[in-house]
Amino acid sequence: MENTTQHTEAAPQANTTKPRSAAQIEASRLNGAKSKGPVTEAGKATSSRNAQRHGVFASLITIKGEKTDDYEVLAAEQYETWLPSDEHECNLVDTMTTCLWRRLRILAMESTAMDTQFERAGFPDNPDFIQTFSAFTSLSEENRAFERLHRYEARYLRTYERAARSLMAYRKFRQQPEAAPAAPDPQPAPVPTPEPQNKNERNEPEPQPAHPLTRRERRQLKWQKAHPKHVPPTPNPKDRPR
Repeated sequence: MENTTQHTEAAPQANTTKPRSAAQIEASRLNGAKSKGPVTEAGKATSSRNAQRHGVFASLITIKGEKTDDYEVLAAEQYETWLPSDEHECNLVDTMTTCLWRRLRILAMESTAMDTQFERAGFPDNPDFIQTFSAFTSLSEENRAFERLHRYEARYLRTYERAARSLMAYRKFRQQPEAAPAAPDPQPAPVPTPEPQNKNERNEPEPQPAHPLTRRERRQLKWQKAHPKHVPPTPNPKDRPR
């Protein structure tokens, strides 16, 4: 009866297990103390806004048995690691911090469930691998809460990784140089319209209209071809058609 009473009283205390161990929290505080913090006024203002942001999220995400200071330390670590530069990146880092915190909560609940199962089975404080497997099997078969914890853990891990990929893709997109505006297509040079040339610019005589040659003109043309060096005889104007 005494052992049963002790086990029953120990179970509620296990539910208050912190998501992070004291050693991890102390290491985080020491790492944060090494940082000199922002130097410029703009950096100090940004750091102040980040602290307020961490406090708001801590009050919304932490539950009974969890300390808001621990969440703020985790959020500060994430901000120091990723250094978000705008509101969109801050939202992604907040999502990653929330997933980490809830995943740590799920791990603590799994550990508490296993410890409770050890106590129910009457196993010693340092059970061997066979006893651990037996406790895990009986816990999985008795209720489906343990299976749900595994699903939640995997879901938070996937959400964290998806937010990290989105953050890196967004930064890569911001680092791309802006494309220069396309130059307008060059307009083709106008083809100059040729000016109409005036007829008889050189005062050349107009060509005479063609008319059928007379018999005398044909004889003269034949004689001129046969005697190219001789001056052709003067045509008789009477032979010209009127």
